[in-house]
Amino acid sequence: MEKQIIEILSDISMELIEDMDRDLLASDILDSFDIVKLVVALEEAFDIVIDADLIVPENFQTANTIIALVKSIIDNRI
Repeated sequence: MEKQIIEILSDISMELIEDMDRDLLASDILDSFDIVKLVVALEEAFDIVIDADLIVPENFQTANTIIALVKSIIDNRI
């Protein structure tokens, strides 16, 4: 799953995965349009729904937080 998320991130921009702990928002690597594209791609790839209340800066701050978000959604759906 992590590899697939990394592939999705790299499709949007290779900069997203250069440093998995880099603050993507503060460094202006990830903008609101990219977040929308990313949410759609992740929802389609993993057959999940990322609720609007989860689309907050803390969940999209780094590549690792994005991975954690997807894992959390998948782990909690039963």
